[in-house]
Amino acid sequence: FFFQAEDGIRDSVASRGLGDVYKRQYQRRVHGDIYWRNQEENMEKKQEVKEKEYRTGLFVHNSISKTNEEFIPVKGRIVNWYICGPTVYDESHMGHARNYLTFDIIRRIMESYFNYDVRMVMNVTDIDDKIIIRSKELGAEFTSFARKWETEFLNDMKSLGIKMPDALTRVSEFIPEIVAYIEQIVKNGYGYASNGSVYFDIKAFKASPLHTYAKLDPGSASDKGKLDEGEGQLATDLKSEKRSPFDFALWKKSKEGEPKWPSPWGEGRPGWHIECSAMASALFQVPEIDMHTGGVDLRFPHHDNEMAQSEAYYECKNWVKYFLHSGHLEINGMKMSKSLKNFITIKEALKDFSGRAIRLMTLAHKWDAMFNYTPKAMPEAVERERKINEFFSNVKVAIRNGTYNKPQNWDKEDFDFSNLHNEIQSKIHLAICDNFDTSNALLGILELITAANTYMKNESKMKLTILLKVSNYIQYILQCFGVIGDPQLGFGGVKENQVDEETAIAPFMNVLTKFRDDIKANAATDPKTIFGVCDKLRDEILPNLGIRLEDKGKGQPAVWKKEDPATLKADILKKEEEKLQKAEEKKKKAADELKKKMTPASEYFKGMPEKYSQFTAEGLPTHDAKSKPLSAELTNALKKEYAKQDKIHKKWLEDEAKKGGKAQQQCDPLLISQLKKKKKKKKKKVLCVD
Repeated sequence: FFFQAEDGIRDSVASRGLGDVYKRQYQRRVHGDIYWRNQEENMEKKQEVKEKEYRTGLFVHNSISKTNEEFIPVKGRIVNWYICGPTVYDESHMGHARNYLTFDIIRRIMESYFNYDVRMVMNVTDIDDKIIIRSKELGAEFTSFARKWETEFLNDMKSLGIKMPDALTRVSEFIPEIVAYIEQIVKNGYGYASNGSVYFDIKAFKASPLHTYAKLDPGSASDKGKLDEGEGQLATDLKSEKRSPFDFALWKKSKEGEPKWPSPWGEGRPGWHIECSAMASALFQVPEIDMHTGGVDLRFPHHDNEMAQSEAYYECKNWVKYFLHSGHLEINGMKMSKSLKNFITIKEALKDFSGRAIRLMTLAHKWDAMFNYTPKAMPEAVERERKINEFFSNVKVAIRNGTYNKPQNWDKEDFDFSNLHNEIQSKIHLAICDNFDTSNALLGILELITAANTYMKNESKMKLTILLKVSNYIQYILQCFGVIGDPQLGFGGVKENQVDEETAIAPFMNVLTKFRDDIKANAATDPKTIFGVCDKLRDEILPNLGIRLEDKGKGQPAVWKKEDPATLKADILKKEEEKLQKAEEKKKKAADELKKKMTPASEYFKGMPEKYSQFTAEGLPTHDAKSKPLSAELTNALKKEYAKQDKIHKKWLEDEAKKGGKAQQQCDPLLISQLKKKKKKKKKKVLCVD
């Protein structure tokens, strides 16, 4: 009877198409209130899990597990992210640019594409052995010296279009928090004081079943060289102070002339590794942060020691959920670094290339792989920058000249372009989800731009609706990558209902363009002068106003594009340089040809000492440059070349003699005599000028 009733009610509910309310009433009737209360509790738990887990399909390479893992923040959409900042004692170089551009791109993608609520903290190491040594060498005050280079670093980041972190933490401003952090580590049994310094006890940490040391780079855990480097250049022989040579400093007793702060262990300064643990904990105030990032060279000892300290402080198993490391930037196969003195500063690079071009170069390579930087690496990025800029200019022209007052039904070309857009969009999404594969995503964007440029060529059939959708998508992705900058803060001084500059000047530019076209079309009188005036307008006047005017061929109207005046001037200068170079090459080629014509066959091969050393009386080569006799085959070939040169030279002499040229000194008397006889028959005289 029970099952019959159950089936009957189910059939009744299904037949009448009733919704969840009836189903719940049915479940209550059949299974009772206890069953339903359990179901409601399960639904609440599932809802809690759903609210806790924000999943986007993004997978990232986690340096801890050495695998690609699905990225799921600890709490909803919030991403607590700590990034290792600079040690400020010198100019920032392209290695720094690669690292901070990489994580700026990743941050923008996470915020704009995946809609994560990123909360980024970046430190500035303004207390360090390198800073102390350099400031002493230059006789500069320690704090002001560090602040100077911090300002230079932040200016470089701004020039590259890198967003500021949500919080900037200086070590010198977190001394109380660092001291308290060290005290807790000691209290938990993982640190000890010795001779005014405090050290982390590696043995005690390893002995705990909760902890694992050197998760990122276990193979380097016993590398004394790396450990000593992490202790700093000013660290002296500390064997007598340490329980183990593998222990590292949490607090350093200050020597004479070094900066110092009070602590329970005496005056001193923080160790290198402790600063990041303490400052990240002070800002995030959670035992597990979502992301920690930095250069791959920081994995050990710095990042491994950071995690050990933090896990010792919180007595937790994992302080960082996802650790991301950017690959090295090498120059000519060597790591670019200040210590190796083989670096190119960011300021030097920006003299030759835009920040956008440098970003495009970064996007074109896998962020966590090594990249070898050479001057040849930039031309491709510069060309891509030009292509993208030209695309948006073409879209603006298409929108400006386009209309909806034509048939809007789609043909095959429209469907093909739209389908290609959808296909590439899917590929780009998969690439971005696959460990931020911007290299393939960028290739997809460039492919779509090429297709869009082809689509725009057929102006009469092109659909603005399709073009706008594609161009808006391209703009969106490039904004996610930081290639297109952030919107201006506020209203930018534009009044309500006030149009942008390009829209404002459009009517005037259309009139001017039409005027120029009419002049060219009606240049019947002195056309050269009128064309010159038109070209001057195009090449000299309008570029200063930021206007590029493009001729589209005979009978077709010119189009104008609003661009950066500096870019236009640079393009004009480049064209002038290319024109001069071609003129020089043409001049050189003419000079070489004249020299060859003026050279008698008897002297022709003697002008090639790198090939031949001995000659016959007539000037035909017999031996090569190493005095080795020439083969019969080569000799025959040279005889043909000799005869050809003799013919060229005599032809030139004849031409010069005919026009009274400068060949008198080289004239073959027999040839001149023959020429004179020919002239006498025509009653004309041949003059050879000396």
